[in-house]
Amino acid sequence: MVLVLALLGCTAAAFAVTEGLKLEKSPIAATEVSKVVAPDSATNSLAAISFVLRKPDRLTVQIVNGSGDVIRTLARGKRAPRGTQSFTWNGRDNQGHVVADGGYRPRVHLAREHRTIGLPNVIRMDATPPLIKLVSAKPRVFSPDGDFRNEFVRIRYLTNEKAQAILYVDGDRKTTVKRLLRSGKLDWGGKAARKVGPGPHRVRLRAIDGAGNLSEPTRAVTVFIRYIQVAPRVLHVKTGKRFSVRVRTDAKRYSWHLGARGNVARRHRLTLRAGQPGTYRLLVAANGHVSRALVVVSP
Repeated sequence: MVLVLALLGCTAAAFAVTEGLKLEKSPIAATEVSKVVAPDSATNSLAAISFVLRKPDRLTVQIVNGSGDVIRTLARGKRAPRGTQSFTWNGRDNQGHVVADGGYRPRVHLAREHRTIGLPNVIRMDATPPLIKLVSAKPRVFSPDGDFRNEFVRIRYLTNEKAQAILYVDGDRKTTVKRLLRSGKLDWGGKAARKVGPGPHRVRLRAIDGAGNLSEPTRAVTVFIRYIQVAPRVLHVKTGKRFSVRVRTDAKRYSWHLGARGNVARRHRLTLRAGQPGTYRLLVAANGHVSRALVVVSP
């Protein structure tokens, strides 16, 4: 009977201690930890770790991997007053090497409390940049002049993970697809394309993933902005003879002027008759854009 009573008493005491520990507040509260770290990125190069310490103590703050091994010591035996404590981790180990991709957790040891607390927040390490492929760019010749005909070039791409696509034109960053996608399209035209002017332009893509890692650029593709173009640019003809020029434009019609003469045409080959000897400028225009040719008429 005595033994049974003793066991019951020990059980009750243990239960009381356990319940007391449950009711006791944790010495650490209000933890905030970054979800991702990418050492070479522009936006997530550091992971922030903060918590509120209820009582002054000596802190040792470490980063551990999934197996519990210490990867990085951020503070050792640091005197810490009551209040908010803040630390940062750059995704590197104690030797300064970038750690492998994966999940890591902060761990805090309190010397006076004789307690070690693993924060539940996981920091995802992502140091691998994405890959992006420029699949196609069509049409290669377009005219962003506002007539709703071939207004833009559509660039299609593929990535090996969800990422944003960034367009570069002649080396300058122009626009970004805001959504994180593994495949998509990007249109370039309108006012943005009009600002760079007519002629050939080299376009490339880069990708940026959710962690902020930036990919290498894709191959370059040349596209042409062409509003209206006459060829050849110099003609030598005899007076009274017919001559022709090729007019390249997406417009349904265009106007032409040669000396005092002028009219509207639709065909891509413009045929005219040379007048009196002299040097004349042939002007062709559509949607506010003009192309010129020099016509030299000899006797």
